[in-house]
Amino acid sequence: MQFEMTKCTRCGSKMLMGLDVCPSCGKQLARVSGMGSFQPRTLLAVALAVAVLFAFSWMKPAPHAGQVSSPPSAIGTR
Repeated sequence: MQFEMTKCTRCGSKMLMGLDVCPSCGKQLARVSGMGSFQPRTLLAVALAVAVLFAFSWMKPAPHAGQVSSPPSAIGTR
């Protein structure tokens, strides 16, 4: 049987998930609630995705002042 493990936020040693006191350092663990419990890999992936989106939006060419942006008219020439 394998137990889910985590690291102590104070000393960094491995410990069972769900414990309130670290068995290595004996310190009370600070509980992180809500959105603050992201893994570093998740934060890195989100940051890279945002950077790529900004890079593509920055490289998108802006329309020139003389360029017509309206679609062609439906009235044809004879």
